[in-house]
Amino acid sequence: MKKVTLRIENPYERETVALEDEISIGRSDASQVVLSDTGLSRKNTTFFRDGEAVFVVDENSLNGTFVNGEKISGAPVRVFDGDEIKLGSETRIALEISEQSAVSSQPSAVGNQPSAASLKKSPTDKNQKPKTKSQKPKTNQPPMILMLAVGAVFVILLFGVVALIVANSVGGGENNGKPTPQPVKAALIPVRVIDPLGGEDPDDIDDLIASWEVEEDPLKAEDLAEIKSVSPTDANKPSDLNVSIDFWKAQLNKALNHGASGAEPAGLIPLPVELVGGNVSKQKAKLAELIRTKGFKQPLDFADLAQLRLENKFVVELPMATDSYVLDIGGSATSEEFTSFDFETGVGKIAPDSPKYKILKQLADNFDGQKYDLNNPVDRKQMRIRLLRMYNKDSRKLFEEFMNGYYQQFKVPMRVTSLLRSMDYQISLNKTNANSFKVSGKGSLPPHTSGCAFDISRKNLTRDEQNWIMQKFSELERNRKLDSLREGNANACFHSFIYPDGIEPTNLNLAIAEIIRSDDLAENFLIPELSTSSDF
Repeated sequence: MKKVTLRIENPYERETVALEDEISIGRSDASQVVLSDTGLSRKNTTFFRDGEAVFVVDENSLNGTFVNGEKISGAPVRVFDGDEIKLGSETRIALEISEQSAVSSQPSAVGNQPSAASLKKSPTDKNQKPKTKSQKPKTNQPPMILMLAVGAVFVILLFGVVALIVANSVGGGENNGKPTPQPVKAALIPVRVIDPLGGEDPDDIDDLIASWEVEEDPLKAEDLAEIKSVSPTDANKPSDLNVSIDFWKAQLNKALNHGASGAEPAGLIPLPVELVGGNVSKQKAKLAELIRTKGFKQPLDFADLAQLRLENKFVVELPMATDSYVLDIGGSATSEEFTSFDFETGVGKIAPDSPKYKILKQLADNFDGQKYDLNNPVDRKQMRIRLLRMYNKDSRKLFEEFMNGYYQQFKVPMRVTSLLRSMDYQISLNKTNANSFKVSGKGSLPPHTSGCAFDISRKNLTRDEQNWIMQKFSELERNRKLDSLREGNANACFHSFIYPDGIEPTNLNLAIAEIIRSDDLAENFLIPELSTSSDF
């Protein structure tokens, strides 16, 4: 039998594994080979053999499995010697298939030792004469042992037929008189029931976080309109939101084209332990605190975002570009009519006399001194884009300090790809992005609904820039100012959550339990699971 070897490598470890039967690879004990790559699902990918053939199957992982650069899904795919398989964020596996060595392909040394009886009969035995033709007379009759073997086979077959007839007549015809089907070789390939969650737990933020890292479509200049607002504190001064589209384009061009070499340039420092996934439950706990102690309400739809904007208590709109950062946010925003959303009834139309329509109308009539028409598709899209630019008011100071520090170091604006999101906007991204983790709804506390989270794309950052960012985030996390992680694969980014009060969150389980016990807030967390029949 051929020897199959998996040579596994990522920035944290190297392993060589022999594939004898079946091996699963992932980031938890649910897999046989456990790796440190945080982009892996708990059980990410499985390799198995069917005779001499080797197959690989993706266990519906978050970030997928790629064979020679092509993503696989569904049925197992046969792989061959020299194929390269990529999984998680940074794990690569080289497949080697070779003939067994002379030693390993033969029976064991013990099995090859001649018996004492054979040694006595060996021609090399001085007391034993070699056999001659006269000692084995030639005959035209079949050998007796062959005749006995044929007879035994006939008897066995006869008894087998008789037994089958008796079983069918006595056994009540459970198989309708038909013999039990025998397995064929092809059916011995392991049957895989693909878990739609890829082995992920929808109530575990370590898994759910991936769904909130889905990257939007790039924002286009033609989709933007300049803002002409007044300062909320001084009606005689223009707002800092009044940024020209030409300035935004220039800043985005600098961020995208300044000699960067891709998401994974050579020479990156080892990933700081603070940025390794697995501690993002802190973000869930802090969001729970905001809900429990501050009265923050997670936005389910754009009407809820509008309500947050009108309240002016938790969030504030950020300029679409400054010297130190540029917002590439809202590229997936539509111009469709606004709709309502909740997990029980799904997406619904907003009647003109409904509370949610009145909230949207109030904001549209005076959006920081600018007026929008809810019946105009262009205006609806502009409202959506602006609402997605909002960020927590208390987290903003550290956000801007970080952006300014980066700018002072590299003289390039930082490209920010996500801030505050509503649930229905996230679901619209799930619908079009195969890599995203679907929102289950039940118990979800996704960080991007807090207004405290932001993403920075890594795809256009140089080695030195990424190293600086990792070291800075690591320092801030050690000082308990924020929680960060580095995402890979399809959405290579840095994801961060700035604690608005500058305090690391308290016990997660206690925070969730207190929320669930609260009658007025429990409905946000005891949400029925999202129906698979809904069209969003």
